[in-house]
Formats: sequence, C-alpha cells, structure tokens
Amino acid sequence: MEKLMVRKSHLLVLTLSFSSALFAEQKLTFEDSIALAVKSNLEVQASYEALKASQADKKSTRSAFFPKVSASLSYEKANSETKSGASSTTDAYSGSLNLTQNLFNGFQDSASLKIADSKIQIEEANLQETKSQISFDLKNAVANYFYAKDSLSLSRDIKKRREDNLRMVELRFENGRENKGSVLLSKAYLEQAKLDLFKAENAMATSLIYLRRVLNLPENEPVEITTTPAVDDPALPNYDALIESTPTAKKFKATLASASATLDSSKSGFYPDLNVSASVGKTGDSFFPDDNRRWAAGATLSWSLFDGGKDFYSTYSASYQVKAAEKRLENQNMELRRVLSQSYTSFKEANQTVKVSSAFLEAAKVRADISRSKYNNGLSNFDDWDLIENDLITKQKDYTLQIRNRLQASAAWEQAQGTGVIP
Repeated sequence: MEKLMVRKSHLLVLTLSFSSALFAEQKLTFEDSIALAVKSNLEVQASYEALKASQADKKSTRSAFFPKVSASLSYEKANSETKSGASSTTDAYSGSLNLTQNLFNGFQDSASLKIADSKIQIEEANLQETKSQISFDLKNAVANYFYAKDSLSLSRDIKKRREDNLRMVELRFENGRENKGSVLLSKAYLEQAKLDLFKAENAMATSLIYLRRVLNLPENEPVEITTTPAVDDPALPNYDALIESTPTAKKFKATLASASATLDSSKSGFYPDLNVSASVGKTGDSFFPDDNRRWAAGATLSWSLFDGGKDFYSTYSASYQVKAAEKRLENQNMELRRVLSQSYTSFKEANQTVKVSSAFLEAAKVRADISRSKYNNGLSNFDDWDLIENDLITKQKDYTLQIRNRLQASAAWEQAQGTGVIP
C-alpha cells in the first residue's frame, strides 16, 4: 500500500511539473519574435512559392532557344486483294529521330524572356513588400504590447498614489486643516484611477491577442516580450535612391519593362520565321526495322503578308500600353516621394517629441516632490498641490504614449521604404 501511495505521489508530481511546463509563459526577445513571426507566416510562404513559380516560368520560356528533338515508331498492317481473289498481307515498321530548331521568329522569344524576367521582378518586389508588412505589423504589435504593459504598471502606481493622497487629505480633514470638498475630490480621483487601471488591464489583454496573432501563437498562450526594438535617429534621406528601392517602384518598373517586351513581341508578326529541321529513320517489314534507311534535312522560311490587320493593331495597342505604364510609373514615383517625406517627417517629430516629453516628465517629478512636501508641512494649499499632482500624472501618461508613437512612426518609416526588421 505504501509503495502504491509513493508511486501515485510521484505520478502527481510529474503531472504537475508537465502542466507547469506546458503552460509556462513564453519569454521572447524582440529578435526571437522576428524569427517566430516569419517561421509560420502563410503570406511569406505564398510569396516564396510565387517567386519560385515565376523562376520556373522563365526556365520554361528559355526552352524556345533550344532545338526540339523527338522520336517516333509506327506500325502498319495492310491487306491487298487482286481481281483473281488472291490476297496478300504486309507488315510495315518505321522508326525516326527528328530535330527542329527555330533560328529567327522576329525576336518573339527574346521578348517572351523579358516578360518572364519582369514577372520575377514583380514577385521579388511582392516578397519584399510582404516582409515589410510583417515587420510593420510586428513592430506595431510590440509597440502596443509595451505601451499596454507600461500603462498597466503606471495605472497601478497612480492608483496607489491616489490612495496615499486620499489618506493624507482625510488625515488633514480630521485635524481640521482641510475641507470636505478636497476629500470628495480625492475620492473621485481614486475612483478614476481604479477605472484607468481596469481599462489598462483590458488594453493589456487586447495587446496580447494582437501580439499572438502576429507571432502565429495559439489563442491564450502566455507570452512575454523582454526587449524593445532599437530606435535610432533617422539620417537625412536620399529620396531618389529610396524611391528606386521601394517594392512599389520596382513593380511599376517591371510592369513597364513587361509592356515594352510585349510591344517587341507584337512587332514579331512583321518579320519572317526561319526554321531548320533534320530527321533520320529506318523502315522494314520486321521490328526493329533495318531494311531501308533514310535521312532528310531542310529549312523553312515563312512570312505573313496579310492577316487582316491583326499585327498592326496589336502593335498599336501595345505601344499605348507602354505609354500608360510610363505615366503610371511617373505618377507613382511622385506619390512615393510624398509618402516617404511624410513618414520621415513624422518619425523625426516623434523622436523629438519623446525627448521633450521626457524633459517635461523630469520637471513634473521634481515639482511634485516639492509640492507634496510643502502640502504636508502646511506651506501649500490643496488646489496648488492638486494641480501639480495632476500635471505629473498627465506627463507620465504622455511620456508612455510618446514612446509608443515613436516606435510606430519608426515602423511606418521602414514600411514606406519597403524595409524592416525581417531580412
């Protein structure tokens, strides 16, 4: 019985240990979160597959530059009958090896290869854009997570501060040194602090849902980010170079290249086609045929003289497509310059705002310490002290908010460039 009890206790300990390990909070650095966000992201996987498909399509297109070789075997059984009624049956076998090669088709194959290259460039830009979007989502999720976490901690501190303030005001009221209105206002401040704490707890839960979604983690899995992304002052940008490197500009340039190649392809109808061919074969009445040997070689030059205007209007249409692609690229470059300039300015301002908010917070802390001491010693009235207390809390909340805004502005600046934390 004792051995059975010991075994059961050991089993219980192992079960509890396993459960603790299973539901243990997953602590991740920001670098860990990057790898986790990319690892099982379906959009990244789809972009890679689409890129591979376009690369395979180019290899398929390149096959037009190589000769085509084919082999054939045939069998025929024939019966013939004369007027006298005599009949005979013959067997005929043949085998041949054939080769054909296009030497010139009006540069159509070259144009098709350029179109395939354009598709690869578009898929590469799509992959870059996908990575940039995931980086933006991750930084936003982390920014909201730390903002919610800091706000929760700050709300707890504010609640405790309001409780301490209420006790201090009530004590002064009991001693006849404060009025009833100050006590009621202090109680209202405490209730507001409790409400803010409740909201902060809800915001923390919401931020974790968003974070788990970006990291592709199961619902309700505990997770904690232990480090924040580094945010540096942005250097003065070279907008022309940045525009060229954005995935949007790359896609529009690839579309223009594809339109130009399509124009070249449509012009191929005005040129002749030149093909060469060769074949060797054997025929006989048994398998494998080896009775009669033959070979042939030749060249074919063909030229379409009239097709009802198809080639003319196809070229006409393709030329307008090129002009349209040029206009779209020019318009998009102007829009990219606007977006980049706006994102850069917002990031610079957010960076500077953090410094200003930090300076105000330091000043508010010192003023609050002085004001509290003066109020305790009867050297300051409630209204003056209350004003400085509220200013401190406002500055604390503002600083927490500006830290989040700076990280989000950094993410938006990277997204505008088509870059991010994902290589």
